[in-house]
Amino acid sequence: MLLHGLSASTQWWRSTVEALEPDYDVHVLRLGGMPYAEAAAWLGDWLVRETEDGATLVGHSMGGAVALLAAAQNRDVVRRLALIAPAGLFATRRRLNYVAPLVRSLGARPGRIGPAAWDTARIGPLRLWRVAADLLACDLTPVLGSVHVPTLLVWGADDRLLPPSLAQEFHAQLPNSRLVFLENCGHVPMLEAPEALNVELRRFLAERA
Repeated sequence: MLLHGLSASTQWWRSTVEALEPDYDVHVLRLGGMPYAEAAAWLGDWLVRETEDGATLVGHSMGGAVALLAAAQNRDVVRRLALIAPAGLFATRRRLNYVAPLVRSLGARPGRIGPAAWDTARIGPLRLWRVAADLLACDLTPVLGSVHVPTLLVWGADDRLLPPSLAQEFHAQLPNSRLVFLENCGHVPMLEAPEALNVELRRFLAERA
């Protein structure tokens, strides 16, 4: 199950789907402007209802926070986590501090702005702003120690939106985690370093323990 970020588009997962689909049953969840806790509850209900052996959750940014909370609340149906620069721990909680890094991240490569703008228009800028405020108010520190499933943390070494120092905090608090940095990569590895990301995801999924 692939979970996109707050201002992202499901289209950003295209290369990931192509890399995983030959060997795995891949689903892409459109969060649709839901607050992170509501999305985690919805996802947990879906996994209980629709899966027999559980699932691996792959979450980017806000999608990582959703995946973590769903794993903490549904231990029997979340088998593994792959978290790509997850939200849930923040260097600052002021929304305006994230605007400039986000604009730089979107503008660094052609093709990003269109899908992101489409999703923003579909959800509505005001609702997106409120969901961002809700996300920044969250602190997943209390639940991290209870998430014991194998967890892969992937972080762009040049991430300006959620700096790599946060990666070390997640790694220290998640009991069964492994941390990988991708060089010359910012906040969106699916677009900036898709081949390197897909190698790490396939290696993680192929592990037995």
